[in-house]
Amino acid sequence: MRITFLFFFGVSTLVFGQKKKHGLDVVSNIETKMIVMKPIGNNHLSKLLMPFYGFGFGGNLITPINFGVGLDYNVLFSNVKYGEENRYGNIGSPTITNIDFYLTHRDIISEEFSIEEMAGFSFYRQTNLLVDAKNQKLKENASGFNLGGKALYTLDREGYQQVFLAAKVNVYLNNVYNENPATQKFYNRSTFLSLGLGYRYNF
Repeated sequence: MRITFLFFFGVSTLVFGQKKKHGLDVVSNIETKMIVMKPIGNNHLSKLLMPFYGFGFGGNLITPINFGVGLDYNVLFSNVKYGEENRYGNIGSPTITNIDFYLTHRDIISEEFSIEEMAGFSFYRQTNLLVDAKNQKLKENASGFNLGGKALYTLDREGYQQVFLAAKVNVYLNNVYNENPATQKFYNRSTFLSLGLGYRYNF
């Protein structure tokens, strides 16, 4: 009798202990998305370039209190607007590689729907091909910050798979120097509005 009691006590402790530990686990996920990004304002990216299109990958770690951190890696492509080649310079084929690091908070609306808010820092590398030098590139680094949100819909009962629509504002701050403050501002600052449609897998 004593052995039976000790056996059930040990099994119960193990089961409930595992459930408690599982409840404290950090939820992680990976995601991929398609992105369209439009520069706005009076700056060279907005006035001289077409909207950017591309793709991205990312991941999040979210705690049981629905706060967490995330990281996005995006690659975006654009073209110089027709007639603006001279103003843009002796370069073309603009590409932006963007890394966003952010804090996130999740609001669970229902079993199928949830919303996440994001705010953090951004890093950019803008690459252009030199028109008169084959395969040579001009690279510029910039930084800034980001603010946005995601609306997510769960596809399966277990909650592993989700699709989402993301909207984000990214501020772009470069370090190009010019004696004319207006010209310096034109080439140094921009604001991006972006929309992303993606797929997330939770594990």
